[in-house]
Amino acid sequence: MTPLFAAPAVAPAHAAAPAAPASAPVEQVVSVPLETGPGEVHAAATKKVSIKTQEQQKYYWCAPAAGRALLSAYISRGLPSQSKLAGWMGTKPPDGTWETGMRNGLRKALQTYAGRPYEVVVLNPKSQSAFLTNVKAAVGSKKKPLIYRVLVGHKPWGRTTGNKAGHFMVVYGYTTGSNPKILWWDPADNTRRTASLSKSWASVKKAGHRGTTAVAS
Repeated sequence: MTPLFAAPAVAPAHAAAPAAPASAPVEQVVSVPLETGPGEVHAAATKKVSIKTQEQQKYYWCAPAAGRALLSAYISRGLPSQSKLAGWMGTKPPDGTWETGMRNGLRKALQTYAGRPYEVVVLNPKSQSAFLTNVKAAVGSKKKPLIYRVLVGHKPWGRTTGNKAGHFMVVYGYTTGSNPKILWWDPADNTRRTASLSKSWASVKKAGHRGTTAVAS
């Protein structure tokens, strides 16, 4: 069977500032059935997965908090603490977590707690449609959330600022229909927000259009 996501990349991107990878992973677009056929009109629906959330406990712990929320969809009980994940991810002040460190920490947590093998994979959508396809493949098909990197000053909602510090957030759902929206969870203040697809993609693209999820290996 063809895998849903691209293979992991090895080039890191620092959480504090966007950096283009030396060799980006190959984007793989998943074929998703159309939601409406000729002459059909379907009401918009919300597709989402359940996640357990906890506000980040230190200002530079967005990756451990986001990682813990993602892991809650794979681990039924006994989630690791943010502190343990921060250690596994190599999270340090003032800049926080490198993307490679976050993925290494997720691998360690899944090996330790999940009870079955998972592969932590890189998502690298190059277009808005590919971004939505990745979200549909993870949330709609696999029933799993994703982590995407944005900039603090360019979240999919609120006022845009010049703050270019990196920030990890979780995508846990989306709406169907002709005007889809993306459901986000922000570890900075433990809030769930809904943003348009266009604003969500603009934020993801601004930060280097890179995300993370895990699939059964």
